[in-house]
Amino acid sequence: MNDEWLKFKKYPHIGKPLTSQKDKTWLKSYIANPENIANHKFVPLLHRTLSQRKYRPLENAPKNNSGKRQRTVSDKKERHIYFPSHLDSIIYSYYSHLLTKAYEEYLENKNYGSVAVAYRKIPIGNGKSGNKSNIEFAFEAFEFIEKNKHRKLSIIIADVTSFFDNLDHRILHSQWKRVLNTNNLSDDHYTIFKNLVDNKYVNENELFKRFQHKLIIERFLPNDTSQKILKRKKVSKIYNMRHENVVAFCDKDEFFEEATDLIRTDKPYKKDIRQKLNKKEKKGIPQGTPISATLANIYMLDFDERVHSETSSKKVYYQRYSDDLIIICDQKDEKYFYDLIQKEIEVEANLEIQAKKTNVYRYELNEKSIFKGGIVKNDIVNPNKQLEYLGFIYDGSKVKVKTAGFSKFYRTMKRSFRRGAHFAKKAHIPSDSLFETRLYKRFTHLGSKRRLKWLPDENSTTGYSPSKHYDWGNFISYLDKANYVMKEINGDDSISQQYSKVWNKFHKIKKSTYQELGIEK
Repeated sequence: MNDEWLKFKKYPHIGKPLTSQKDKTWLKSYIANPENIANHKFVPLLHRTLSQRKYRPLENAPKNNSGKRQRTVSDKKERHIYFPSHLDSIIYSYYSHLLTKAYEEYLENKNYGSVAVAYRKIPIGNGKSGNKSNIEFAFEAFEFIEKNKHRKLSIIIADVTSFFDNLDHRILHSQWKRVLNTNNLSDDHYTIFKNLVDNKYVNENELFKRFQHKLIIERFLPNDTSQKILKRKKVSKIYNMRHENVVAFCDKDEFFEEATDLIRTDKPYKKDIRQKLNKKEKKGIPQGTPISATLANIYMLDFDERVHSETSSKKVYYQRYSDDLIIICDQKDEKYFYDLIQKEIEVEANLEIQAKKTNVYRYELNEKSIFKGGIVKNDIVNPNKQLEYLGFIYDGSKVKVKTAGFSKFYRTMKRSFRRGAHFAKKAHIPSDSLFETRLYKRFTHLGSKRRLKWLPDENSTTGYSPSKHYDWGNFISYLDKANYVMKEINGDDSISQQYSKVWNKFHKIKKSTYQELGIEK
């Protein structure tokens, strides 16, 4: 059995964490038996709401002296994430592995097999190792535009409203059977399906309040850092859980004895009963489980097939990255393809197009033979807003990383310095400690290389020995790769130049943080 799916998580949940050393053998045996899964008692998912307030310029916002448009604070964007328990997560991961294999085999000889690109392992090819990421997928779309600059092009970028929350259960069930080539789901697969569509969950804050007086924490044995033990401890605030190394809210049996009243679900499940109660049809699957992304691709099989059949005969480019899709066509065909995807999404897939995030852009050669364009509003091209796709922005000649990515990076940097300052004020930590090594590694080029981690080893002649783990880099690593890939279009290091001020900004924040602590550096 391929162990690629066997991944151990460390987030606190209901039930003690699992480890590779002591649990791997029995887990593989348990999960590989379909009868076990058919009768498995799933723990409710842990629900967390992630909020982010965006700070973006409006389309017609005035520009300052440096050419940047004035920004406006927009409404908070909320994402609802659901975490399965550690055992349930590995079960979902295994069945995701099975379905992904079936999905790839199903698409193997289909001419539309390459249009869905998210959550798949698609080799880069051309003698290069590794798999494609959003960088390569965005490059392919921009490259198509570059090769067709002699045409008057329309680019349609569509986004599905609350994609995971609105998946039709009947379509999902049908497509699940389709990729497995069966008329009926086996008991184990149906159990997985049923638990996902029922979506029983517990709110994280409520679970914390119920068990905060006896949370399960991990500690080293006294005078022995080679062994760890689990203990109970009261934690006053939920944001202190990480600092206290909380590994679980409670045991599984403890939860079902003391906290079943916290379980939330949208009952009743049956469509006819919901209709009598004037409740909307139950839809969606939780976003955040290891199987959710795989099911999203399976769900969209018919959509991909129908749209591809319409685009392939007209020299039209189509690509779908989860719920984001792009169509590049001649301007004369713009309305036809816009109406097509709207019909396929809303009628055939029973989903909704997100109007705010569905945009049309037009580009063509102007009187000076320069390829120019922008977003279309009321049938007028506005050059103030250029094509945005998969985190990149394209103005007809250059590809750059969206400024929103940098804004998020700088916000995270400031937050990490504030966190360092918070702990530096604690009595048991030296007053001048901001955990600088960690900050440099996370936010500067010094941590951008993929490196093998070395661990202290008293038996080694050097004092260290290699581990099996790597530092995977940071946001700068991503920018370096994006610069390398997009250089074929840009012809220069435009993306590298975007982060030329990161080093200075890092040290500016570092200096102000030390000043806050009353320390001169």
